[in-house]
Amino acid sequence: MAKILGYIAYEGPSEIDGAPIVVIVNKITGASKNGKTGAIVQSFIIRSDVNPVQALQTGADSSICGQCEHRPIIAKQTNKVPCYVQVAKSVLSVYNAYLRGRYVRADAATIARALAGKVVRIGTYGDGAAAPVRMWTQITRYAAGVRGYTHQWENDNFDHAAWSPLAMASADTLEQAALANLYGMRVFRVSVGVDKQPGETVCPASAEGGKKSTCAKCTLCSGTRITARDVVIADHAIGHDRRRVIMLAAA
Repeated sequence: MAKILGYIAYEGPSEIDGAPIVVIVNKITGASKNGKTGAIVQSFIIRSDVNPVQALQTGADSSICGQCEHRPIIAKQTNKVPCYVQVAKSVLSVYNAYLRGRYVRADAATIARALAGKVVRIGTYGDGAAAPVRMWTQITRYAAGVRGYTHQWENDNFDHAAWSPLAMASADTLEQAALANLYGMRVFRVSVGVDKQPGETVCPASAEGGKKSTCAKCTLCSGTRITARDVVIADHAIGHDRRRVIMLAAA
């Protein structure tokens, strides 16, 4: 019997705009090549009807990322931090495998058993909130932990109570971080340079944190499942040195 490459956890309309999306869970067994994350189950939220590179170029990725300022099509216009995910590599590979029928369609109970005792990343690519929160709750019910991040928490219809145990609120400013806290969410903030604030701790898997841990071992990004400080990490995406120079010049 062929080894299962991964599972299709959801196929249906995006919670953001209703366009067709698919959620694929993979890297369930075996070590990760990513030194920062460590061994962690991955999940990809992508358009099911559009090549992810094309979606990125045309703006169709709004279905899986909303109006996140890190979407390349937006970042190019605003000089914001671009998304670090190399879509033409890992994401495109996942999409092509999906088209070839390499992933198994399974119900939530089956996937939950496969993920039992493992740490699950909600949204390796794409925002987990593009898919129903109920699905995520069901498939991670036996997981050892979750690591999730969402930019959708500012939307009017976002269910903060349901999502807060599953994901950190992604923030790019101190004002956003404070607002997310008011909504009852813990925060993962990206800063230009290192400007740790009271109530925050530096990501221990980051360079500035000394790479003391990995995402799989660290529990800080577990939402409100734990009581802990918010987390801050320095911008490390392509072009971050240039953005830091601009910020210092404007100060």
